[in-house]
Amino acid sequence: MLYMLGLAFLFAAVSIILLRLAGRKSISQMTMPQLGILLTIGAIMGSEVSGKGALKTIAAAAVFVLVLVGVEWLTLKSNTAERLLKGFAVPVIENGEVITNNLRKLRISVDDLEKRLRMHEISAFQDVKSATIEVNGELGYELYPHAKPATIRDIESLLRSYFPQAVAPPAVNSGSRNLFAEVSTPHKDEVPDQLQ
Repeated sequence: MLYMLGLAFLFAAVSIILLRLAGRKSISQMTMPQLGILLTIGAIMGSEVSGKGALKTIAAAAVFVLVLVGVEWLTLKSNTAERLLKGFAVPVIENGEVITNNLRKLRISVDDLEKRLRMHEISAFQDVKSATIEVNGELGYELYPHAKPATIRDIESLLRSYFPQAVAPPAVNSGSRNLFAEVSTPHKDEVPDQLQ
């Protein structure tokens, strides 16, 4: 009995270490390969507490984590591998209109989509320029300009137009590309070296 408790403690500690090496994400942010590996490690560790051998169990769990790390590395290097292994964001709203065919494919009802929008304090589909369900199941969205909250840049610009004597540093134009454009047309930019 004491031996089995010791093995359970050992397997739990090894599982924590291996999963820590695999990466830090909550379950809601995990991709399918990550979730599959997590469940498999739990099953391996749980079934082996009663026993076939500690070394074989730890080795098997380590192999699964190595596969997960390999998959993550491969998806960083290749957009094709990323789309095949992790999936891709699916557009669900375009120009204020719900794309019901994509909702059906995702098995998400319009009520579920409305709930997700309400959680982001969005009260009308017409305020949403585009929205996607990301690979981790979360909602990504872009609002039309009339529905966006005022930013400091907007307020400073307004103040400068009414009070030109008040000097404030000019707003910086980031010039960055739109992240939602990648969903409908994949990006053509190379992956930066620091991410490889």
